[in-house]
Amino acid sequence: MDDHRADRDRSPPESPNSLEGLGRSASAPPLSGAPPPADDCWEALIEFSLSRRAWWIEICEAFDLTPMQGHTLRSLDPERPVAMSVLADLLICDASNVTGIVDKLESRGLIVRQSAENDRRIKMLAVTPKGSELRERLNARLLVAPAAIAAMPVEFRVQVSRMLRAIVSEQATAKPPPPVKE
Repeated sequence: MDDHRADRDRSPPESPNSLEGLGRSASAPPLSGAPPPADDCWEALIEFSLSRRAWWIEICEAFDLTPMQGHTLRSLDPERPVAMSVLADLLICDASNVTGIVDKLESRGLIVRQSAENDRRIKMLAVTPKGSELRERLNARLLVAPAAIAAMPVEFRVQVSRMLRAIVSEQATAKPPPPVKE
């Protein structure tokens, strides 16, 4: 066996959700096709965010969850049941889509449907003890930083964290930009 084949056999298979699997390499020029500007920080953050899809799918699969089931379990507060309509808003999807997700989580004993105290027609979702335990394990796994981040100096990680939280805060309070006219 030649050395190149041995290296290829040891490397992990390419994820169909990786940049390479989507037809882009990690070193490819920015999405616009132009060479990267001297300051392409925002574009790099967008590419980083979008590249995390395969990572999230793999984590959810490790817990036998679909990505939407994992997102649902993370979105529910074990201390406060929520209406299915509220969950639909949190997940940014139609209430009819939430039903299938909830059915699967309920069949595994992770959540339960309950009638609302003031209106029995409203179905509230509550996390079960089994669901809380899985949610805690899922959240703990999410907090395991990739090696590249763990290797950064603490001061730098703190600075990046502050900047990212400032961006999130600004985006949460900003008005949406006007639509682009073509």
